[in-house]
Amino acid sequence: MRHNVVLSNGARRAWQVVQGAVFLVGVVIVAALLFAPTTGLFLLWDVLIPVAPLLLVVAPGVWRNVCPLGTFSVLPSQFNLSRRLHVSRAWQSRLLAIAVALLLIIVPLRHPLLDRYGVVTGIVLIVVALAAVGLGSVFDLKSAWCSGLCPVYPVELLYGSRPVVPVPNIQCRVCTACVAPCRDSRPGITPPDAARTGSGRTASELLVGGFPGLVLGWYLVELEPGWTLPRQVLQSYALPLAGLAATLAVYLVLRRILPQSRAFLVRAFAAAAIVIYYWFKLPVVLGMTGDGTHALIMLNGTLPAWSVWSMRLVMSLLLIYLLLARTVRAGWSPRPQAAPVVTTPAS
Repeated sequence: MRHNVVLSNGARRAWQVVQGAVFLVGVVIVAALLFAPTTGLFLLWDVLIPVAPLLLVVAPGVWRNVCPLGTFSVLPSQFNLSRRLHVSRAWQSRLLAIAVALLLIIVPLRHPLLDRYGVVTGIVLIVVALAAVGLGSVFDLKSAWCSGLCPVYPVELLYGSRPVVPVPNIQCRVCTACVAPCRDSRPGITPPDAARTGSGRTASELLVGGFPGLVLGWYLVELEPGWTLPRQVLQSYALPLAGLAATLAVYLVLRRILPQSRAFLVRAFAAAAIVIYYWFKLPVVLGMTGDGTHALIMLNGTLPAWSVWSMRLVMSLLLIYLLLARTVRAGWSPRPQAAPVVTTPAS
């Protein structure tokens, strides 16, 4: 897609207000993690994170526009404080591989550390923010962070292949072709499309095939209070990585049997991963399972116990429809105007 889109001043200001508000929310969450850890952990893991996967399916461009770390990372380019170096295709592939590795490290680490200790999580987010702005100070726009090293980026690619609602690209005022293919404007982009060769290709196939098992394994982890931290860490990684290996093996077999169905298999395994996530998470968010400490709304006692199964079924069918049954016609965001080409007069 190569539509050139120019936002009106009013539309741009409206998006900037939303950006600023979400950025402020991010600052509040980090501050809460450091100084009111219980509140910070609730805001991060029980408010923000449960909403994010569904948003990535429906309107990944919205998240790309308002992500606080994304906003932070492109500030140097937008204020002409970045060296705006080019990231080669080889390094685009390597950065995707590193992002997948970071994702696989961070997700299991939630159980023994990040879900329990707000100060630790807050410090990790501050380090990540510094890395984002540091990369943005050297490399062009989204190339090194938003479409590179960010550990959420592989999940954006996995869940966002068929957006329901494209939105204007507020982060990129002009298109500098910072990455190819453009992650934001190419319709139907998936992890294997973002890196066709090298380590990024291997990592993308690992993510696609292994993510359903990783998510299922994560939910099956149970830690005993008396265990030492090393044992808790070992248990937290064992089941998710075992699940990853199991579903990856199934994916690779299906890839061999159905070589012409790669795109469908990618979406099917993405659908499986997010269905598993909400199968476990939705009842917790609605306060219908668990002790209620992670609930956004308490429906336990208000609705009959069997209704949780109907909610799970409806959510699962909706996600399967969104990822598998719809045709894709647009990317996350239309491409903005191309940056003017500066030529040097002949001497």
